[in-house]
Amino acid sequence: MCGIAGTFGFGDLDLVRAMTDAIAHRGPDGEYFYEDGSVRMGSRRLAILDPEHGTQPMLNESGTVAVIYNGEIYNYPELRTQLLAKGHILKTRCDTELLPHLYEDEGIEFVRRLNGIFAFALWDRTAKKLFLVRDRLGVKPLLFAHSGTRLAFGSEAKAILASGLVKPALDEMSLHLTMNLRYIPGERTLFTGIRRLSPGSILEVTESGLRLREYGQFDWSPEPLKLAEWIEAIREHVEQAVNRQLLSDVPVGVSLSGGVDSSGLVAMIRKRHSGPLKTFTLGFNEPWDENEDARFIAERFGTEHHEIVLHEPAMHFLREAIYFTEEPKVNCLQLYLLHRFIGSHVKVALSGLGGDELFAGYDFYRYLQRTRLPRALVPRSLANGALRPAMDLAARVTASLSIPAFDLYARGLEWIGSLHDGARHYLLLRNAWDFNPALLRRVYSREFLARLEARCRESFDGYFPAQRPVESAALRAEFRTKLVNDLLHNEDTMSMAHSVESRVPLLDLELVQLVARIPDKLRFQGGQKWLLKKAFQGSLPDRTLRKRKWGFTVDPVEQYKKDLRALALETLTTERLRRGGIFNPHFVTTVLNARPQRGLRWHYFMLWQMIGLQFWRELFLEGDSTDLPAGGAPTPFRAGG
Repeated sequence: MCGIAGTFGFGDLDLVRAMTDAIAHRGPDGEYFYEDGSVRMGSRRLAILDPEHGTQPMLNESGTVAVIYNGEIYNYPELRTQLLAKGHILKTRCDTELLPHLYEDEGIEFVRRLNGIFAFALWDRTAKKLFLVRDRLGVKPLLFAHSGTRLAFGSEAKAILASGLVKPALDEMSLHLTMNLRYIPGERTLFTGIRRLSPGSILEVTESGLRLREYGQFDWSPEPLKLAEWIEAIREHVEQAVNRQLLSDVPVGVSLSGGVDSSGLVAMIRKRHSGPLKTFTLGFNEPWDENEDARFIAERFGTEHHEIVLHEPAMHFLREAIYFTEEPKVNCLQLYLLHRFIGSHVKVALSGLGGDELFAGYDFYRYLQRTRLPRALVPRSLANGALRPAMDLAARVTASLSIPAFDLYARGLEWIGSLHDGARHYLLLRNAWDFNPALLRRVYSREFLARLEARCRESFDGYFPAQRPVESAALRAEFRTKLVNDLLHNEDTMSMAHSVESRVPLLDLELVQLVARIPDKLRFQGGQKWLLKKAFQGSLPDRTLRKRKWGFTVDPVEQYKKDLRALALETLTTERLRRGGIFNPHFVTTVLNARPQRGLRWHYFMLWQMIGLQFWRELFLEGDSTDLPAGGAPTPFRAGG
């Protein structure tokens, strides 16, 4: 695991060294560089497999293929055996070494054979082609920017900014998306001109230009297995995935919440491994604190359990977390603090991330199922026709109400009007708010609103074809958007900030390929993660299987009372908001002057994001690294060129 960066068509090794210095936290165990023709590449290594010999780039026997790589290949032992049988000379036990040899045999399509989490750059000296590749799930990041025949790439935007190819600037549509969704879907980033390589994609770079193509789509067609067969198949695949992902030459721990997903990982590990196992939990002394549940699982399975309770105000760490996540996130702080703790003990940690996304664990799936009757009772013509003028009138009338009352009425009206509009209905349940012109005018300045050319739903329409049940469409949308650009983005950036490799066995390729084919009737039956819980019966205690889902989050109202309001008063001054030109100072003042209440919880998240954007501006546009941890100061970003 590491951080990678490079250029095509410009720059020298000193420039690439500056790029890798910007992401040094991703790999403190070594730095390596390569140049040939139009290509310059660099790597910062976090040594997991064969620590003594895993230098990069890895080359084939003739030196005509060079690879720099970030990730882990879990079917590495089988692939290595096959290559040796064909006569390839492999000098290390590093998974990276397989890639140039696989390319020799099969061309770039060899990536279809990889089960793992990865992002890599491969240079073919003979064909003078550079390939950038990202894993099918999007677990590991890869970003790029290009101008004419010049291209820069890196594991994080910081590396690309250090190349000077693009000037640090805010992408305003991306800001609008993150204000609505708390993340940015698709290829966009918060930086103008810097794009994400989509999961399961290959970017081919030559002097003639760029060619982007997908290689890793999943088959969602239902497989007609019996319930008992599905349960057994899921159990076997989870156990195999966990066993594969324990592959390491350094100790591996588990991020343990005490919920079904992470507890299931511990149970699967204990089926085959009885040796020392470290588990880690972060607590807050709050009602949703899961330390007691995690302690119960740790005692049940005999782990070496480590727990920490945060006593400092969480907002104290927001600025440095935003430096590493590169977005004004509201759900990154807990992961940042947890991995800071984990990083003092192990280099590799397994996470239960993915269970909710694959097995429909969120409450809103049940809500979507319950809308079948209202959809049948409210004809499409009524929802789209006669109701619309009434809704518009009501929105104008309620615009003068207090913010909580306005939200209550406006959301209720929108919910009714969107019954036959899958994308809109889903986004409302995910608390997007840009369907409401009155609220847009409240939150944004007139100037920013005039520049805003699109809305959130344009990123989601393709996931909601009329013939697909809305809950099934929502699950696939979550799988390609929120999972990748929110949850996995946080998991990678917050763990690598502390030089920890986070692995996600519930998103193992073979497991995902299996679960994608579960019929909807079974997937959504019985409530949250019903099938996964069935698979874990007999392995997990009933107390854990019945445990209420809290989620790794914070209560925005309590956070507002503790330290969010004070930080907002300090950061979101009227002068600063007017100078920024994006948000309406009156909206911020209204929220801050209102008494704390649950009806304002989503507005507190907005304040959180506004504060985050101010920190982001200071860090990336103004270069102010004050109060960042040692080694975390931004590289002085070069002017665009």
